[in-house]
Amino acid sequence: MKKLLLIVALLTGLAVYGCNIESNKPLIVSSLPIWKNVAEYLGGRDFKYYSILKGGESPHGYEMKPSDIAKLKKAKLIVIHGLGLDNWILKGIDNREKVFNIGKLLSKKYPFIKKAGYHIWTNPILMEDVYFEMANKLSKFYPGKKTYYEKRADDYSAMIQQLISRVNECTAKLKNRKVIAFHPVWEPLFETINIKCIGYIVNNPEEEPKPEIIKELIKKGKKENVKIVIAEKGEPQTLVNEIASEIGAKVIVLNPIPDKDYVIALSNWCNKICTALKEVNEQ
Repeated sequence: MKKLLLIVALLTGLAVYGCNIESNKPLIVSSLPIWKNVAEYLGGRDFKYYSILKGGESPHGYEMKPSDIAKLKKAKLIVIHGLGLDNWILKGIDNREKVFNIGKLLSKKYPFIKKAGYHIWTNPILMEDVYFEMANKLSKFYPGKKTYYEKRADDYSAMIQQLISRVNECTAKLKNRKVIAFHPVWEPLFETINIKCIGYIVNNPEEEPKPEIIKELIKKGKKENVKIVIAEKGEPQTLVNEIASEIGAKVIVLNPIPDKDYVIALSNWCNKICTALKEVNEQ
């Protein structure tokens, strides 16, 4: 009986110890799931992670819930995109020193990203920098793991480079690389993988499509023989389908707010675009 009680006590003690370890881990809160995934890949079990947006929602004009604000108060590090995209998160932050503003940091090195509506995560080259900057932030909590975090960032950078190289090999062989897209979130990716977008349906997903712009897109799409129209997950596709039907194009759907590992998301975007373009070029 005494032996049984001892085992129970030991198991209880281990459970409480485990809970204490878990509760003492620094909490990282991000505005978008992409930044949560970056931190989680590098930090592993050293931290706890929470993203306010879960993936698929628009970051434009999000209204925070009390549970979001509660998480922000507990956070040791808050990761935001900046550049005006997720300003709504600032309302719930009482200590701005906890904020890692990716856009503000990178715009010092790359002034072109100050352009309104620039989405850093669709530029794979910039994302390599993001991983190294995140590794530096995480090492402030665990200085002894700085080399480990940097090695993880280096591994990820290599994967991104390999993927870009593979996609560019695909697009370089294609005569027709023209597309129409829903909105300019994809512009940095198009520039990286040599895709020519002849126009966007809207400049911001929150605005209503203008009939005159749609008319001009259809006219231009026919003239330039565009065979791919890119829709976005979470946005109505009726108009996209109508434009594609008018110009004889194929529709592909991409998720602009990925909730998966970044390289997986990037691979999905590139594979869908490349596969669709190869199909229409072979027709």
